[in-house]
Amino acid sequence: MPGKRINKLLKKYITGTISDHEKQELTDLYHQLSDQNAEFPDDRDNVRDRMLLRLNNEIQPAKRIRNYTTLRNIAASVIIVIACAGIYIYSRPVVKTEIAQQPVVKQTIVPGTNVATLTLANGESIVLDTAGKGRLAVQGNTVITKNEAGEISYQVTDPNASNATPVAYNTITTPPGGQFTIILPDGSKVWLNAATSLKYPSRFEGAERHVELTGEAYFEIFKNANAPFTVSAENTHIQVLGTSFNVMAYKNEPSVKTTLLEGAVSLTANKTQKLLVPGQQATASKTGNDVSLQTVNIEDAIAWKNGYFSFRKENIRTAMNKVARWYNVEVEYSGDLSNKVLGGTISRTENITKLLDYLALTGIASFKIEGRKIIVTCK
Repeated sequence: MPGKRINKLLKKYITGTISDHEKQELTDLYHQLSDQNAEFPDDRDNVRDRMLLRLNNEIQPAKRIRNYTTLRNIAASVIIVIACAGIYIYSRPVVKTEIAQQPVVKQTIVPGTNVATLTLANGESIVLDTAGKGRLAVQGNTVITKNEAGEISYQVTDPNASNATPVAYNTITTPPGGQFTIILPDGSKVWLNAATSLKYPSRFEGAERHVELTGEAYFEIFKNANAPFTVSAENTHIQVLGTSFNVMAYKNEPSVKTTLLEGAVSLTANKTQKLLVPGQQATASKTGNDVSLQTVNIEDAIAWKNGYFSFRKENIRTAMNKVARWYNVEVEYSGDLSNKVLGGTISRTENITKLLDYLALTGIASFKIEGRKIIVTCK
């Protein structure tokens, strides 16, 4: 078998006992195997560099310089052998041990999952996805719990008891590639998309229930006519009673978009006030003074909450921002991005390669994955 012969010749090369004839034989075997279009279990260049470094460490300095080109060929032959024949090269036991102890695992890009961190008012952080179910913390007469559904909820132990403890402000944060659901102290439920932060009190007091949002969240508000629910998100202030709505307020987006599903919303942005009815979306520019209203398909606005991407009439940069946040990747662009609009929907559980293949069918761009970066080349 060529692989066994390469092993034998390589050991002779490392120990300096290889003849000129055997060197030529080793080179010929390399060229023979390199024509076989093998699939590599790891990146070819990375494996070559690692093997070259290992061989350089084994050979005398004078030989390193004189035989550099040959070494790269031999390193390449090692890759072929590993891929095709499953043979692991070694020169002596210690080298074999090093290879076994230092495996290089190719990084895999996977979809997001339920991941978040709760930061309490005292600075304590709780990793919610790994925290066990049950009581997580106590603030005054309010107990923070992770319920059976994996959601964070707040329960007041005695609603009639006086609470001398000051209101504490907690923050729940999802990273890129994370999402989470929380039930606020008033019973309102909030779904947080990836790369999102929500600041809220441990209990609501007074004539207003106020929270602060960065990122994207879907709200289902418990109705209380005596205490409107308000949300601050970038340059937008939203006031509701009992309402279902979605707010998209990422810092790397040019506008804040508020979409109403049920109830009524009063929205103030850029010194302009708008009243929304179900099915409408308000877009508040971050750079101008305009606030526009339009009727939209509400399913597109909350597609993320329901487990899929919607790219309907969406420019490619906005679409790829969604992909980047959910798969926790970087995106690099080349070509003309203007007037590049996508369409369609796809599950957020899909393999990223399948997702990008789907987007490529539009014909407006090609996509290439390099590590954790997606390179978008617009046509």
